[in-house]
Amino acid sequence: MTNLAIKLLLLIVVLINFGAIVTAKIYSQSVKEIQRKRLFCGESISNPYCVF
Repeated sequence: MTNLAIKLLLLIVVLINFGAIVTAKIYSQSVKEIQRKRLFCGESISNPYCVF
């Protein structure tokens, strides 16, 4: 493999790992948000903060 091919391969691996880490972080934050909303809203549908 040429030098350029090795560099491109390493860049692709780094970008894929970075994307996976960012995706996992966003997913965990959204799960926490949903759990917090579920705990806060509970049974009250009339609360305006619970509509969305």
